[in-house]
Amino acid sequence: MSCIGCDLKETVSQLDVHKLVEEQLELEQDLVSTKIREKRLNICCKCPSLSQHTCVHCGCFVEFRASLRQKKCPRDKW
Repeated sequence: MSCIGCDLKETVSQLDVHKLVEEQLELEQDLVSTKIREKRLNICCKCPSLSQHTCVHCGCFVEFRASLRQKKCPRDKW
């Protein structure tokens, strides 16, 4: 399944993704709790629409999207 995001997202390592996400989250104010974030990420990890670190439906890094209170799963799984 091809991602609607950029090809770069598919070639970066998990460590790079984590660093990018953490840097961006420092700028955000409306975050979910760690418990909710982990619950969302567990759902994402089991989803066939996950391509490495990216959701193929929205193009977001799932680690970032799952952290934001105002975001939801594009497939309504959370």
